[in-house]
Amino acid sequence: MKLFDKIFNSNKTTQTVDLTTITRTEVLEGFSIPGMIHNIHYHFTDLQVYSDGLINCWGMVDLSMFQDKLNKGWVVPSIPDGEAISIYNLGNWNIEQGEWQHTKETLYDYVYSLVKQLNPTLENLHNYNGSDSKKVGNVNVAKHSTSTALPYHYDDPNSFFRKRINGEKFHFFYRNDDNKTYLAELSIYKSGYIEITNLPKKKIHKLVDLDALAQNGTLTTDLKIGETVLIVNLGSFKVVSGSGIDIKFKLNELVDKFNELNGSENSIAKCARIFEVYKQNPTKKLRDDLKAAYEAVPEHRRIFVGTMDTKDYEVRQVIYGDIVKKEWEEDYGYEYPYDDMPKPIDE
Repeated sequence: MKLFDKIFNSNKTTQTVDLTTITRTEVLEGFSIPGMIHNIHYHFTDLQVYSDGLINCWGMVDLSMFQDKLNKGWVVPSIPDGEAISIYNLGNWNIEQGEWQHTKETLYDYVYSLVKQLNPTLENLHNYNGSDSKKVGNVNVAKHSTSTALPYHYDDPNSFFRKRINGEKFHFFYRNDDNKTYLAELSIYKSGYIEITNLPKKKIHKLVDLDALAQNGTLTTDLKIGETVLIVNLGSFKVVSGSGIDIKFKLNELVDKFNELNGSENSIAKCARIFEVYKQNPTKKLRDDLKAAYEAVPEHRRIFVGTMDTKDYEVRQVIYGDIVKKEWEEDYGYEYPYDDMPKPIDE
């Protein structure tokens, strides 16, 4: 009896010890759907809808707060005629004859239906109680950080032990075999496998196929004036004016991402690394290496080789000289602020 009491004595307090702290990472299923944010301009975006009831609309919100974003006009179901649609890393176009599928109410219902499809019993949904931030010390931080939504496919869909393969996604226009032009999502994987979705039926390609698709105009960044664009589950519009990134630069961006997925340094990281080495030891050879690295970055991505403030001005000043200062002062109307880049010591 004494032994029993010794082992199972409920009055005995737990010994105080320093326990190992741990975390758990959980993969949440979701859908990426086309949407629009009205923040001064009309921005096309991917609304990320997750099984726990959170929606990323340039910030994570719960279902109730998403409805509030709709009511306040942050998330919008349509773009007025005469306005422009801005598509990040693709271009800007003025539009007319917009035909939109949703009202605020039906867009909310659609998002809610996706949550229910992912989580039929609606268990363990997040409720932010009206606030998407929490206090940590004296600082307000987001309850959930904005997620990076990665597309995926399975290496062998028929296998019991199938493996999920993550990729990266981009936007293009796709002139489909139904003679309609769609704003499509292109997902690329390390194997060179390509999925093109937000079409009536997804297309499967290899990376090597894309040059031919671009040359025949199927895959494009360049819309024709008067061309009608369809956005699946959102609506359509006719192009009045505008322009997109050159298709060759966009394809270079895909190749860059493909190399990164396969473990290679991407062109932006390579340029930034050489720039740091140059600043420590400025030589003509390193300047030439920097020029080659900078010009290998897809043109529309070159502003990211520096900081948010400096962009690519410092790198360009090293490579191209004082013409960069002149451009700055003509563009901004005040003295160039980054005039401290070292010149090669062996020049």
